[in-house]
Amino acid sequence: MKIIAVDTSTELSSIALVDSGGVVSMASHTNARGHVEAIGTLFAELELDLNSLPDLIACGVGPGPYTGLRVGIAFAQGLSAAWSVPVVGVCSLDAVAIAIIRQGLVAPESEFIAATDARRKENYWAKFDGSGRRVSGPSVDLTEIVQGLALEVEIPLVTQVSPHAIDIAACAARGDHLDVTPMYLREVDAKPSLSVQL
Repeated sequence: MKIIAVDTSTELSSIALVDSGGVVSMASHTNARGHVEAIGTLFAELELDLNSLPDLIACGVGPGPYTGLRVGIAFAQGLSAAWSVPVVGVCSLDAVAIAIIRQGLVAPESEFIAATDARRKENYWAKFDGSGRRVSGPSVDLTEIVQGLALEVEIPLVTQVSPHAIDIAACAARGDHLDVTPMYLREVDAKPSLSVQL
């Protein structure tokens, strides 16, 4: 199966073309506020054969910041509409778990907690089994609470891995399909003022 995957749920924006589990081409850029500027450039860097469209488009749906998530999801939906190719969502923490296992950062078959920076001294996190399947979460809590939970249940906490499009594609290939809807775990930072006089 040929998959184009994209993720903009953290400061790392990434896009990849994967065919039958092998990475054909990928590109990434790190800038917490540069998702909009980066995504088109990254797409242009892919080695695409437009005579052979992908079978599926997959995008990370978070949890993550409001603006970042919207960029990646809108881009994936745009490709889907332009090419008439189905699009699915993937929990970005599931992709982190796949990356953690791929990189050998936890002992084989051991449970672990994957966490990403949610700012405000908080983490987005979820618990996974040894195969990288999510068993609880995703949630958002203060970093110290997440650290305490990992100590309490005596399993590794991995916090230094960002979701990448190649792992989004791996999740999609194994059937981890969600609605293409942003996964927000808290209220957006900016809200309209109710005191504006018209």
